[in-house]
Amino acid sequence: MDERAEGTSSGGGHGAVTARSAAAELLGRILDEGAYSNVVIRTGTVELSERDQRFVQRLVYETIRHLLEIDAILSAASTRPIDTVDPPVLHSLRIAVAELMHFETPPYAAIDGAVESVRRRSGERATAFANGVLRTIARTDQAATPGGTTGGALRLGVPEWMLERLEQTLGREGAVAFLEASNNEPQTGLRARLDRAVPGRPVPGIRGAFISDDPAAVSIAVSQGSVAIADPASVAVVLAVDAKPGDAVVDLAAAPGGKTLHLWDEMGGRGTLIAADLHSRRLRTTARRLPDGVHTIVADARRPPFRDECFDRVLLDAPCTGLGTLRRRPEIRHRLAPGTPAAFGSVQRSMLSAALGLLRPGGRLVYSVCTVFAEETIDVVAGLGGHVPPGVPGDAYGDGVLLAPHTTGTDGMFICVFDR
Repeated sequence: MDERAEGTSSGGGHGAVTARSAAAELLGRILDEGAYSNVVIRTGTVELSERDQRFVQRLVYETIRHLLEIDAILSAASTRPIDTVDPPVLHSLRIAVAELMHFETPPYAAIDGAVESVRRRSGERATAFANGVLRTIARTDQAATPGGTTGGALRLGVPEWMLERLEQTLGREGAVAFLEASNNEPQTGLRARLDRAVPGRPVPGIRGAFISDDPAAVSIAVSQGSVAIADPASVAVVLAVDAKPGDAVVDLAAAPGGKTLHLWDEMGGRGTLIAADLHSRRLRTTARRLPDGVHTIVADARRPPFRDECFDRVLLDAPCTGLGTLRRRPEIRHRLAPGTPAAFGSVQRSMLSAALGLLRPGGRLVYSVCTVFAEETIDVVAGLGGHVPPGVPGDAYGDGVLLAPHTTGTDGMFICVFDR
């Protein structure tokens, strides 16, 4: 069944109103409180039916992806500036416009459901306002999208500066393709852990990586420990490290621990593996997920508390803007400023410079970030002697390789290898 049709069959009934109210509430937590969409959607819909959970998830994600265009439409139809509208009402309106724009819901059902949601949350006065705005939108042909970069950014759902920055390194076609692919829902990525059948399709060029669209089978496989949830791009990062049994290995920014566990699996559980992270709370949570043989330490990767030349393998999966994960966390586009990538890049360069000193002769360091901004990728590794990791799919990007949703079907990930 078509996903759009499936999500709209509730119409304006009680279940649909409850789902729309939940979507508006979750949208507020994401936009106003800084919550992570992938977390609050999972925890905030547990009491809904599976069908309504999917409906709420799509409502929230579509609203966030197209928020800039939605707000432009609301501003044109509203009798007052939308930044003066009470947040609960505004979020319900945003959800309704997303449904009108991107779902196959009949307009009357989307409007009636949204209006009833506003009535429950905000009273009759707000209800009359919401009803008027939405009916104006429904009966008015929207103005054509502006031309040039302004219109392109609005259509792609990103600030104009972001599109311009991406065009500088990916080119016009590459930037558009990246953002269009980032507005699609990802499938579940898996990493094989045991010698058992994996409920998914293998990813070409990335050993042990799979893609699945069978949530029930995935849940069983995860509970049995035969697979781990991991995007194929993250699997490629660890494969590039090429850790062997008996090696001394450090993961310098380990939380939440998925790559650390993969390293341990590649080492066959033999050798020394240290998971380091600056954030003690996150590291404690990470430690509970890792096998007993993995050591954890709170440490700043800019000043690692280790002797020079003491590791065979070093992984620096550095903190970054996370733009490569837009498919899973679309709100990232609204949380970045023009100077954010360069600020991260400065920290990443400090981390990388310190990390290189930890390598023994014959050792290898892998630098990776789940973003595509040049300031965090090409610029960070420039002039330090890095190279493209062998056997990893993707496009050459400066001294490294770039995996991306529009080229490899994965998260956006930059990987650069340093061999001594």
